[in-house]
Amino acid sequence: MIKHVSVFTLKDKSEIKHFVEMLEEVGKNCHLIIKSEVGVNIGEQPPVGPHFGDVIQIVEFSNLIDLQKYPQSKEHQKLLMDGTEMETVTAIDYII
Repeated sequence: MIKHVSVFTLKDKSEIKHFVEMLEEVGKNCHLIIKSEVGVNIGEQPPVGPHFGDVIQIVEFSNLIDLQKYPQSKEHQKLLMDGTEMETVTAIDYII
């Protein structure tokens, strides 16, 4: 199994709720995804130290092929087209 973790920092914080709803829909509707978890940062950005994003999505895929197909899926493409503008997105993929 493969985990894909994305940390999103949105340019417009007022769009967090809508973006979370979009991510949850992707997790429910994309046939490539086995499991999806979405969370919103509950803390404040410290003045020094690590950067905390606004939203995290942790997605599980059964294999590397499904992970590689995901960016072209209609669900992911909808995120790119209709989602909010990002300040930064950090991602990591790893085997579990």
